[in-house]
Amino acid sequence: MSSRLSTAVILAARRERQHKIPYPLEPISEEGNLLDRTLSILDQLDYKRIIIVTGYEAHLFDRYPSQDPRITLVHNPDYAFTASMGSLARIEGLVQEDFLLIEGDTFYEARVLEDLTESSHADCLCLTEESGSGDEAFVELDQGFIVKVSKDKHQLKAISGELLGIMRLSLSTFGRMLELWRRTTNPLLNYEYAFLEVTDPLGRPACFFDELIWGDVDTEEDLHHLINYIYPRLLRKENPLNVDNLCEHLSSIFHTTIMPEEVKISPIGGMSNKNFKVEYADQGYVLRLPGAGSETMVDRANEQVNSLLASDLGINPPIRYFDPETGIKLADFVKGAQPLGQATIQRPEHLDQIATILRLLHGSSLRLSSDFNGFTELRKYQHNLVYNYKHAGAMAKDLGIIPSLQARLNELGIALAPCHNDLVPENFIKSTQGELYLIDWEYSGMNDPHWDLAALFLESRFSEESKAYFLARYFSEGIPQDSLQKILIYQILMDLLWSLWTDIKEAEGEDFGSYGADRYARALVNIRQWKEIYG
Repeated sequence: MSSRLSTAVILAARRERQHKIPYPLEPISEEGNLLDRTLSILDQLDYKRIIIVTGYEAHLFDRYPSQDPRITLVHNPDYAFTASMGSLARIEGLVQEDFLLIEGDTFYEARVLEDLTESSHADCLCLTEESGSGDEAFVELDQGFIVKVSKDKHQLKAISGELLGIMRLSLSTFGRMLELWRRTTNPLLNYEYAFLEVTDPLGRPACFFDELIWGDVDTEEDLHHLINYIYPRLLRKENPLNVDNLCEHLSSIFHTTIMPEEVKISPIGGMSNKNFKVEYADQGYVLRLPGAGSETMVDRANEQVNSLLASDLGINPPIRYFDPETGIKLADFVKGAQPLGQATIQRPEHLDQIATILRLLHGSSLRLSSDFNGFTELRKYQHNLVYNYKHAGAMAKDLGIIPSLQARLNELGIALAPCHNDLVPENFIKSTQGELYLIDWEYSGMNDPHWDLAALFLESRFSEESKAYFLARYFSEGIPQDSLQKILIYQILMDLLWSLWTDIKEAEGEDFGSYGADRYARALVNIRQWKEIYG
């Protein structure tokens, strides 16, 4: 049994080729930067010693030891010619116990450090779902132990996830890594591969974090994404409603008084709503509380009917409670539930399952209790934000194309079918048995099935290869001639629509960074593309 950690090492020596300030020191909010956030978490966990390895612009870190006597700075003068193992080797002789190893440009939820600090494993690497960042270190597991790590997918029999830049490292393993480093002629060796060299699979346990909000910052684009997308999501997840309020909701649902000690509640994310995993009376549930401003955008009575119909069809988990007035919902928790991400959703086995789900939905005889028309929704959102819309000046001009798009769709012909209408990757969840479910039917209704295809491709940034693969399986008798134009028109419409949706949410006090503005900008790009190809 390993002891609780009290020493942490933060690697912040990497060379920034196109940036004047090391990314760990770039502000991400009013509260500070990536390094400040990590130090704050370590402080809450009562770490006694923190070593920061610096390199590029090392003097910018000088203020930290004067602010906190627990902090020691170690400089790697060869930072421009070495990789992470070269920086880690600089702490030789400075640590006398097992320690937490953190890459300074990595961003993550506090629970990662909490779990590693208390872990019973002497050595332990962190894994999460494949992110699709383009710089992943993919991992292959065998019975919970790491057997292979590679940035090349072709070298792995199975992709179990990807490494985070955080691990628990024992003093004895670190010693063997140092011995290997002294024999190494390649200065660009990374510490993960040194770790693999000096351990066997049984010495490489993995701690897997599902539904983890995290990222790393290697480029300006990464920093923009962190500030405007990831960090606002994290704030919403780490500041949920208090347990007493949630127990009141549960008491009302189960018609009995439920005390906090009788139930285990944990937040599980959600962009527009607050979602919680609830463990009560040996059963698992998901409690959904609607987010701010949703009452003006979602008809909960329609959602209730449509969700139950989807459950009857077998593509939505069973629903145990639904209040059509408040939108509070309790559904069964899918065992081992893992939401798909932008990368994992494009795996062939998932594309096959999604094609099956959508063919079943679109081809069913269900008559959902509502119709969904993107043009009608757009006008409704505009009305809600007549005084608040951020892009009001440009919007009147840019939306001049909308009547032409609507007219073209009418020319091409529209056949209505039951549709989900919000196919973000997180709305597909996978069970332990590999079953795939489609959840969150807030915007569901009778619509053109091409809307669902457009959303699937747009929200997960499908590659051209993934689009072709999916369409070939969805349209088993050949892709209709007009499908690609319909998909592009709907992608323009939904980017405009969800940009407005973002402003409605922010008018109610939520923060989505540049999410709405980015979608609006992409709509303009696609408008130009439509004009060039079809206009």
